[in-house]
Amino acid sequence: MPRQRGFGYIEALVAVALLAVALIPALEALTNVTRNAPGADQDDALWMAVSSKLNEVSGTRFDSLDFYAGAAGSPTTASSLSDASGTSPRVLVYLSRYDGDNADGDNNAFTGTDADLIWIRAAIADTPVEMSTLVTR
Repeated sequence: MPRQRGFGYIEALVAVALLAVALIPALEALTNVTRNAPGADQDDALWMAVSSKLNEVSGTRFDSLDFYAGAAGSPTTASSLSDASGTSPRVLVYLSRYDGDNADGDNNAFTGTDADLIWIRAAIADTPVEMSTLVTR
């Protein structure tokens, strides 16, 4: 009897079953990606707003930043450089002198401050989106 070539019915059935099992998780992953895409665009917009505000504020003259930091009075109080209430997204700006060398030995960066170092934090109100940096004179 001559040898037959090609797939038999059982082999084809097994191949189709394996493809079906492998495609289900792949299709679910694609569904989740397309479902989350609009949220990702919004996240990108929030990060861009924070980054833009941080760049804007860090480009301000050091003497002005020092004034605004003193006026805020605390690293947890938003400064007047923050976006106006009602702005969407509202970026809050926090400023403080910063103890970069821990000269007072208390391991608190916001006490015993250096005269030439300002900490800036920009954060979107009511979200975990924030960035911070240090600027020097």
